[in-house]
Amino acid sequence: MKNTPLDPEVFYVQKLYYFFFLITLSFMTGLICGWRFGWKAGVLAFLVGLVLSYLAMLFKKSFALPDRKIVAKRMAKEISQAASPLVIARFASQLYYYLKEKDRAISLLEQFLPSSDPLVCATLAEIHLREGKSRKALSVLHDNPYALANPLLLATQAHILRQNGKTAEAVKLYERSLRLAKGAGFPHNGAHRLTQALLTISYTASIHHALADCFLELKDTAAAKKHYRAGNRLLVDISLWRSSKPRLSRLSAKSFTKSS
Repeated sequence: MKNTPLDPEVFYVQKLYYFFFLITLSFMTGLICGWRFGWKAGVLAFLVGLVLSYLAMLFKKSFALPDRKIVAKRMAKEISQAASPLVIARFASQLYYYLKEKDRAISLLEQFLPSSDPLVCATLAEIHLREGKSRKALSVLHDNPYALANPLLLATQAHILRQNGKTAEAVKLYERSLRLAKGAGFPHNGAHRLTQALLTISYTASIHHALADCFLELKDTAAAKKHYRAGNRLLVDISLWRSSKPRLSRLSAKSFTKSS
């Protein structure tokens, strides 16, 4: 199967798990070396492994995605067990991004729009945006009663506004999204606690970077640097750090629905 590009937020979490896996191997190697050659050799082996693990994470550029048939079977099983808005959002995301079934994905999400679930709404808006229908995407978001009270919906609106050249308005929504995320947090996407915590950190860093890009466009270099640093401090992987070079940062619903 041809790889579907992962959003930076999801890619970062996958890199972290890859790093954790390599650290575990390094720890086991250290234990074996310590048992065979003494504790100093064990510590040295672990430290060398730790450094190599970090470098491997830095240079990791992609991850293999599951076969389409496997994805379809897994999601069909989940949706047959419980057709909750969360499962619907994830299933529709898989339909659109992995299986390339746009019409089915949109139809499924529209059926569950009356639930006002943020993930369903944001996923549908993201699909419309990727299809070049930014007005329809904003309309879907504005019709949601939580449009100004949910950090994901706010960030999605901010991204659309920025893409349409309304940077100053986007800044306000990004800032509101950050404030709300500190309290209520982002919508739970069904992943276990550790993954959800790592994704939250990744999403927050992404919004800081998006804000920095906006301030850079508005010629406020000081504010841009502040948010670049705030986002970078949240990321262990320095290869994902950002500076004052303009680039479109986006926090998409796909990050939430593809990650679990």
